[in-house]
Amino acid sequence: MTGILTNTETGDLIVKNGTLATGDITSQVIEHVLVANRGEYKEMPLVGGEIDKMRNGNPETFWRGQFKDMLKYCGVNITELDVENGNIKIEW
Repeated sequence: MTGILTNTETGDLIVKNGTLATGDITSQVIEHVLVANRGEYKEMPLVGGEIDKMRNGNPETFWRGQFKDMLKYCGVNITELDVENGNIKIEW
């Protein structure tokens, strides 16, 4: 997926040679969906992984499937989603 790149630390748009930088934004989309809460995106109110709610706990039983569906709706098809000891591994 190609789009406008943002700085992962600050969230600012990346500008190169006076224009916006473009490139592969798949990881950015995954990150935004993972940390978003439902209702944050007006155009897609049901998209949001709500990872903050799972801090110091286990994901809900159906969370993996719902998260895969959210990413598919956003145009990202993932092949593997694994949650172990508080670490999330995603492959696309």
